[in-house]
Amino acid sequence: MPEPIQRRTLSRRVVLGAGALLAAPALLTRRAGAAETCVVGTWGGDYARLLRENIDDPILKPAGVEVIQDVGDETPRFTKLAAQRKLPHGTVDIACLGAVNGYRATDADLVEPLDETKVPNLKHVLPALRMPAFVPHIYSAQVIVYNPANVPNPPQSFGDLLDARWKGKIGMVSTVAQWVMAGASLLETGTTTDFDKAKAFMLKLNANGLRLYPETDALAPAFKSGEIDVGVIWLARAFMWQNAGFPVKGAFPKEGATLYVSGMVLPKNAPNKDAAYKYMNALLEPAAQQGFAAHMGYLPTVDNAPLSGKVGEQLAFPEPRPKLVTVDYAAMSKAMSDLNDWWLKNIQHS
Repeated sequence: MPEPIQRRTLSRRVVLGAGALLAAPALLTRRAGAAETCVVGTWGGDYARLLRENIDDPILKPAGVEVIQDVGDETPRFTKLAAQRKLPHGTVDIACLGAVNGYRATDADLVEPLDETKVPNLKHVLPALRMPAFVPHIYSAQVIVYNPANVPNPPQSFGDLLDARWKGKIGMVSTVAQWVMAGASLLETGTTTDFDKAKAFMLKLNANGLRLYPETDALAPAFKSGEIDVGVIWLARAFMWQNAGFPVKGAFPKEGATLYVSGMVLPKNAPNKDAAYKYMNALLEPAAQQGFAAHMGYLPTVDNAPLSGKVGEQLAFPEPRPKLVTVDYAAMSKAMSDLNDWWLKNIQHS
C-alpha cells in the first residue's frame, strides 16, 4: 500500500548492492509473443492487486500490453533507478513512487519529462498535483482521526493536540516524521518548510504523551481499547477502517491539511517507453481512478472521475471546503535526512 515511509540516507553497502544489479541479467523475463510488455515497479498487497483489477487487466490487456509487476519497497526501487541510470536499458518501464521521490528522480534527471502528446489524460490532472515528470495517481489528506463515540468535541487543529485533555491519548505511526513535521510547520507559520518551528512544536506534543506505533494497522486496536482517543493519519486509512466496521471520523486541521501523493515515473532508459506511456494514460482513466477510491479511499487526481453513492459520501470534503496543501517537495527532499534523524533521537527514542 502506498503509504509514506521513513527514509534515511542510503548506506554505501545499499548503493553497492543495487549497483551489483547492473552486471546481472534482467531480473524480469518478458514473455515472448506479447505485442508489448510493460514492467511496473510497484508496492505489493492491495495496491498491486488494484493495479491489476483496475488498470492491467481491463485497460492494458485488451490493448495488447502485457503488464509484469516488479513488487518491492520504494527506497530500493528509487535506489535502483539511480544505480541503473547509465545502462542502455533499465529493468522497469514504470516506477511507482511517492511525490517526494518523484521530485528527487526528476531533479536527478533520471526520468522522462511528460506532456499531453504522450499522455493525453494529463490534461485532466488537478493543477495543484501537477509535476513535470511525475504522474500523480492517487492522493489523501493528513487529518486528525477520532472515534466519535468517545470524542464528541474533537480537535480542530494540530495546536489543539497540546490540550491537557489529550495527554497520553494521541497516537501516530512512527514512520510519518516528515509529514507530521510539515503539518506542524503549517500550523506555526502557514508554510510547510519551517522545520525549526515544527521541531519545537513536536517537542511540546511529545511532552503531552504522544504515543507512537510501528505501523498504521496498529492504531485501530489502540483506538478500540481506549489507549488513544485521537490520532494523525491519512484520510484514506480512516475510510478503510470505516468500511471494516470501526466508526472513526477525520477532522481536517483548520490551518490546512497536507497531502500525500502517490504516482509513477518513466525512467529515461525504460526498455518499452511506448507501453509505459499507455500505462500512465490508463492510470488516469476515470474508471481506474474510481476503482482505487472505492477500495482504498484515496482520492482521484483527475477532474473527470466524480465519486458517487456511499464512496462519494464518505470521501466528500466538508463545507466550508478545507484548505488542502501540497508540501514543498524541494525543501522536504533536502531536509528529509535531517528530519528523520532528529525524529529518531528526539521523538521516537526519547
